[in-house]
Amino acid sequence: MPVAGDRALGKLLEKHQAWLEQRTGGARADLSGLALNEIKLEGANLRQAFLRETSFLEADLTGADLAGANLERADLRKAVLGNADLTGAELGEAKLDMAWLAEASLCEAKMRGVAIRKAYMRQARLLDAVIQNCDFSWSKGEKVSFHQARIFDTTFSEAAFEGALFYHARLQLCRFANSVFRECVFSGARIQDCDCLNADFTDSKFAQADLSRSSFTRATLSYCDFREAVLKGASFRDAELNGARFQGAKLFTADLRGANLRGARELTQEQLMQALTDDQTVLPNGSKGPFVKHTGAEKPR
Repeated sequence: MPVAGDRALGKLLEKHQAWLEQRTGGARADLSGLALNEIKLEGANLRQAFLRETSFLEADLTGADLAGANLERADLRKAVLGNADLTGAELGEAKLDMAWLAEASLCEAKMRGVAIRKAYMRQARLLDAVIQNCDFSWSKGEKVSFHQARIFDTTFSEAAFEGALFYHARLQLCRFANSVFRECVFSGARIQDCDCLNADFTDSKFAQADLSRSSFTRATLSYCDFREAVLKGASFRDAELNGARFQGAKLFTADLRGANLRGARELTQEQLMQALTDDQTVLPNGSKGPFVKHTGAEKPR
């Protein structure tokens, strides 16, 4: 893999700036395949640059402008991308393991097959991003934004994204095993056919979300807001749902066997009759199931 010299790189960046400004002598930067490991490019303007298969191992790209850049198969492991702008970037099969992405913008980015494990993503923004077959395992960060993102066949196992925002996001066939998503907002999201085994969603909001066919087996969903949510065919076997709200939620064929519903609010007899309960279900009034109509067990004490 060739290595770029400082002087040559400087000239290339000058020509790229001229190209962006449509000045004479400008040329679009193409650093594809170069080794730029440990390089310092804080605030560099690489907007719309070609960076395919470029190696940025442990590089410092703090505040860099990479909007619209082609970073397919780029190696950004352990790179510092704090406050960097990757809006609309092409990141197919890029490696971002252990990268620092605090406050970075990945809005509208195209992320296919991206490895982004053990990354730090505090307040990173992925609004309208397309995320397919990616791996966020063991990554963490508070208040990450995924508004309206389309997320398919992606892994969040062991990740910790407390306070994350998923307004109207679409998630399908994703895996959240043993993850921590406390105090998150999934209002209006579609979370279908996902596996959330042992995940912790305490105090999260799922109002008007569609959780059809997703599995929350042994998940912690204490004090969550499921008002007007669609829970058809979802599994909450052995899950903690104490103190959760269910006003207007659709529970047809929802599996509540072994679930703890102690103190759950706004459940009706009709909702519980449509769901599956058994003798291990703890009903809102603290009694054991299965739920029987006209017993008042739907009302918390």
